Amino acid sequence: MTRIDRMLRAALVLSMLVAAPALAGPRWDFDDGANLQFGLLGQFHAVTVEGAAADHDVYLRRGRLIFSGQIADGVKVFAETDNDNAGNSAVSGVSTDLQDLFVDLRLRGDHWLEVGLILLPLSFENTSSAGSLLGLDYNAEVIKLANTFVWRDQGLMLHGSCGGSFAYRAGVFDGYEVGTTKNPEAAPRFTGHLEYAAVGAAPTAWFHGQERLGGDPYLLLGTGIDYQRRANRAGYVSAAVPGWTTDSRAFVIDLQSGFDLGELSGTLNAGWYDWDNVNFHGSTWFVETGLRRDRVQATGKLAVVDQASGDQTSNLTAGLHYYRLKHKLRYGLEFSTGDSPNQLLAGVQFLL
Repeated sequence: MTRIDRMLRAALVLSMLVAAPALAGPRWDFDDGANLQFGLLGQFHAVTVEGAAADHDVYLRRGRLIFSGQIADGVKVFAETDNDNAGNSAVSGVSTDLQDLFVDLRLRGDHWLEVGLILLPLSFENTSSAGSLLGLDYNAEVIKLANTFVWRDQGLMLHGSCGGSFAYRAGVFDGYEVGTTKNPEAAPRFTGHLEYAAVGAAPTAWFHGQERLGGDPYLLLGTGIDYQRRANRAGYVSAAVPGWTTDSRAFVIDLQSGFDLGELSGTLNAGWYDWDNVNFHGSTWFVETGLRRDRVQATGKLAVVDQASGDQTSNLTAGLHYYRLKHKLRYGLEFSTGDSPNQLLAGVQFLL
């Protein structure tokens, strides 16, 4: 039996298991209002890329263990591990990473202080839950953050809402060092995102949901910044020839929306980014939309990467998805074409 056969059979078995009627992660309640809940996210991908050396592959895109709960009233905790891209021929090694770890302390009312390893609060896209994406994966081609661990950094963040129409996330971070060229003497990093709910209420959950699968209509408008002075060293040769330092800047304007169209439900997700850091200099933007009737959804996306040098790439993606048990069991097929090689991506997601 080949590796692909084994992974396909594993995906089938897991899909059958999560199709059972009882779909809820276990929860343990302790004294003084403390509790802990366990979850599991699995996303299997099968991809075919035109003209690639490894033109097809089947792998575990994400395999996450999720722990959330509270120590006491007003003291919440969250932790998450990930085994990403297991079996992907383009990835040299796979490890179990502690991807999120933070404690969230209520200061007053709807205002909280989050401390730990946190998703940088730059945009709707990079703070969205991996379990409720509109497409099969993030629009990672437009996110060019520097000095991060999969878009995360160590620090503290204030977040909350004001009057139901505004929500904010703003933090001070260190700038992640492992696997980056971060300058050890860099200034603190400042990242924040302000959201206005033109329709509906501003969300206050830890993560944004790109596809809510129904509910009241909403329109969220956002803007975000990311800035770190002397963030990276460039031209480094040795201690005697240390090179020079570069700042890291990013700015975003984005939106998320859900609406009703009679028997159809629509979703819109879009963002425009301006980048100036060690990874990228230029702008990126995308527009992604979905139309759903009952359990079947069609999606489309245009993504553009425009470098300051004048080089530009754009890709168009069309998808068809089926929600067997909402996000708890989902199937999808997407075809991408444009300046990048044509790609056909199939995915199965289960969420407990």
